[in-house]
Amino acid sequence: MCLKKSILIILSIFYFSTFAFAKQEVLKTIPLQNKPSQITINTKLNKIYITHRDNDLITVINGETDEVESTFNVNGSPNGIAINKRNDRIYIVAGDEDKLRIINQVDNSTLRSISVDSTPVSVAINSRTGKAYVANSNSGSISVIDSGAKRVIDTISTKNSPADLAIDESNNHIFVTNQDSEDISVIDGDSNSNIKTDSLGDTPHSIIFNPSDGKAYISLQGDNKIASAELEKKLFFTSLNIDDFNGGETPSGLALNKKRNKLFVANRDSDKISIINLSNKKIETTINVGDSPSQLAFNTKTNKLYVINRESSSVSVIGDIPETTPPVP
Repeated sequence: MCLKKSILIILSIFYFSTFAFAKQEVLKTIPLQNKPSQITINTKLNKIYITHRDNDLITVINGETDEVESTFNVNGSPNGIAINKRNDRIYIVAGDEDKLRIINQVDNSTLRSISVDSTPVSVAINSRTGKAYVANSNSGSISVIDSGAKRVIDTISTKNSPADLAIDESNNHIFVTNQDSEDISVIDGDSNSNIKTDSLGDTPHSIIFNPSDGKAYISLQGDNKIASAELEKKLFFTSLNIDDFNGGETPSGLALNKKRNKLFVANRDSDKISIINLSNKKIETTINVGDSPSQLAFNTKTNKLYVINRESSSVSVIGDIPETTPPVP
């Protein structure tokens, strides 16, 4: 019995010293044909899709090999992109043509082009209701699309230059960052009405909703801060100045690891990724990536983070690197 216990202890020590203490580093850098714009992941198919608005191109990366699998064209300056989890269709906004393109994931053909308001920049889909929401920057509006009927069923006015969207699917709320008016709008998905608008900070950019704590997190590019918003009787904001924790400059894209309760922030002007522990609101580490990291996507299937580096036309792949020596107590 004592011998068995000793063996178990030795094996446990070996396991924890070899695998338990992992840090995250850049595993690979994938070169792209042109400057990337936006990114999304189909976790079911394990494919990463990247838009290139400057040359009407979409890059497809195999999430298993982290190699470029194919490219295809989408006209009209493709920018914001999302996956409809109900049918794996790819939704892409074409900013120069004021369209939402619905793409067949099997052969990358365009199934439908839907007219929206002026200069669409981003799209988000509520997988529970099947509605897609498109932020139209120049017209200051949100187009609501019924993905079944494949048509616009409503248009909601916001403030100036809506930039990004995040959805609280449980409560059917849509959060919208308005860059030029420097505020955030909250839309009720049942009534398609704007139920709340509050001031935010300098140049709100990306937004992501965390169902674990019921908060939306927003990058404030002009303030070098991350704000959190919680919708109760009113909208509450708190700020984290990432420079205080050696974070970076001009926070842009955001991604979330829900299992580990970690928020990833792309710092465009310092070429770094900050990893924030949302439990204590502290930055755990920063990772150097390519030139001008702008957008992020986290692959829940492989636990890897994909960073698009706009100026170096590349993707940094970040994942766990096991450390063989545990930290000293």
